[in-house]
Amino acid sequence: MKISVEHAPLEENEVILRCSNLDQEMLWVLSILRSGLQKLCAWDERREVTLLSPSEVVYCESVDDHTFLYTSAAVYQTALSLAELEGRYGSLGLFRTGKSSIVNLHRVRALKSQPGGRIEVTLETEERLVVSRHYAPLLRERLGL
Repeated sequence: MKISVEHAPLEENEVILRCSNLDQEMLWVLSILRSGLQKLCAWDERREVTLLSPSEVVYCESVDDHTFLYTSAAVYQTALSLAELEGRYGSLGLFRTGKSSIVNLHRVRALKSQPGGRIEVTLETEERLVVSRHYAPLLRERLGL
């Protein structure tokens, strides 16, 4: 892939992608560009609203009909369900690991096979999550393993 940067007097920054076909590499570039534009509305324990970039989220968890977002610095709550998070931000790396959790694939440090076809994921925060046997084949496929 050739990358060029031009400096020009413009009213607004502009990114143009030129490609012969929209392959995986170009889709990945698009998802990176879009991730900077999308924000997640969340609040902390003091009910202060924060707008998070999906890339800040390390993992998400659903507990008693509440959805929590874990970043490297804090824990937030959101009104979105795990299904909504997965649908909106799946292309940005949020991946369902089980019935009650989602992991940001860009924040995964290591993977370890577990008995029964499950996978243990170690995150950059040193937390560990288990990918259920239902989602493990999808994770292998998504990572090209």
